[in-house]
Amino acid sequence: MSTCLFDSFPVELVHNIFHYLWAHEIFYGFARLSSYIDNVLVGYDRYSISLSSMLKHQFDLMCLHTRPEQVISITLVENNDTPNQSEMFFSKFDILQFINLRSFSIISSNQSIFRQLNLLCRLNNFQSLTLPHISDTYWCLFGSSVETTLPRLKQLITRDYPLMEPLNNMKYLTITHCYCHNLEYLLSQMTNLYSLNITLSLNMSTHWSRKVPMMNHLRQLTLCIQYGRLTMEKMHKFLLKMPCLMHFELRIDDPMDFVVGDQWKVWSQSSEIDIEEAKDIIDGNQWKYLVSHLQTFDFHFCLADRLNKQILDSFRSSFWLTQKRWFVAYDDLQSSSSLFTVPRFAPKNIIYLLNYDTPSCTSSDLCLDQYVDILNLPTLRPLMHHFINVTSLILQTDKDLCLDRILPYLALPQLKSFSLVNTSLLTQLSTETRFESIRSLTIDTLEIKFHAEQICIVFPRIERLKIGISDQETMLLLIDRLKHLSLVTFVYPQPSMFTNITYEWFVENSSRFKEKKNFTCNINKVEIHLWISVEE
Repeated sequence: MSTCLFDSFPVELVHNIFHYLWAHEIFYGFARLSSYIDNVLVGYDRYSISLSSMLKHQFDLMCLHTRPEQVISITLVENNDTPNQSEMFFSKFDILQFINLRSFSIISSNQSIFRQLNLLCRLNNFQSLTLPHISDTYWCLFGSSVETTLPRLKQLITRDYPLMEPLNNMKYLTITHCYCHNLEYLLSQMTNLYSLNITLSLNMSTHWSRKVPMMNHLRQLTLCIQYGRLTMEKMHKFLLKMPCLMHFELRIDDPMDFVVGDQWKVWSQSSEIDIEEAKDIIDGNQWKYLVSHLQTFDFHFCLADRLNKQILDSFRSSFWLTQKRWFVAYDDLQSSSSLFTVPRFAPKNIIYLLNYDTPSCTSSDLCLDQYVDILNLPTLRPLMHHFINVTSLILQTDKDLCLDRILPYLALPQLKSFSLVNTSLLTQLSTETRFESIRSLTIDTLEIKFHAEQICIVFPRIERLKIGISDQETMLLLIDRLKHLSLVTFVYPQPSMFTNITYEWFVENSSRFKEKKNFTCNINKVEIHLWISVEE
């Protein structure tokens, strides 16, 4: 192993880099770079494992290098792309080997994963738990384990909140659904919270904001309104209960409609409560008095109506632009119009229509196109914007495909993923053309075997493939020819089309699997999922 740039970095600096990466990314990117870095890997004791949609050889490498006592976090994600991943991991490691485990996250409904909950209470350093929605059946099986673990937790992320007693140790709480009338009881059980992330459904006739207990230790609040109307009056009363709040993020996902005049008077009389002017919630002058003490304030408001760009005027004062440097944008060209702070809520997934224009912003220095990550094309239009950081291109049409127009998109500097309706476009590409940066390919329908051969030539470094396919021979061609292929989904045009296909069938018929059987598969009536190891 030759020396590398990282050999000149202090151990502490390399460790700080590792803090931002999952364990499989660290081992794949840094193992065997140099003897110095290998020693740094051995000495690092804050690995976080995420069992998600990773490549099979990265999983194998992670399992090879992982020392359980150096792992502090495990996340389990249910994913059809990686058949039997969790089972394979726990066949290699016992959860009790992770003696320094602090955090355990379940984003799955797999009962075998939930069984690990019964053992977590035996780990001395355990303090953070993430749970999905727990069905009554699962709660009967594993509820006692959760109840035993809750009092020691410092962090909880869940949809349910089965709180039977105060949790004085709780510092960080995320609740993904809560009715406003339950908020008082919920927060009264955890008065020492430092951070709260909660999604609320509101009822205007309740006084939920007044009944919330004082949260004197709260420094960070993320509030999402999933349903119902939030008024400035209630927002003001709510924030008064958090005198030490420093960081606030607000999302209103229920589109706000702004009716004014007599209609509001009618609503006010019928509900027997005071209903203020709705536009206050999107008025920067009103917000100024509520959030002036904060270090950070971000918001995203979905709007039912399309408003003009003057909506930004109240956010152009010196308070917003100079004192706080909080910048706001308005977008009325996507599926619903919205008002939001940037860069926090700059659109990352856009529909690139013919009339697309970059959202209006209170800062002329911010180019919002640079934040776009996913580009959807309902029609193939000329590329007129600088989407320099787009990683995924989704071509939603097979009409009027012109090679001169599609090539600029395929040349985007960060493009890694390409999705198209069918393979007709491939007939226009020369066999000398290579798009080696494309690592993920999705094709709704593969028409003929020749197109599969074109895929192998034009996209030779594909690692992830999802494709509609109608014959077994083409399936084998793609597996054997695409040497970097690791995650594969074959979709049948008709249910139960390949009833004869099994794990053994792949071993017998694929030259790649005859040589090495390091793969798993999941076969159902509509899809085949393969997770394949790749020799590096």
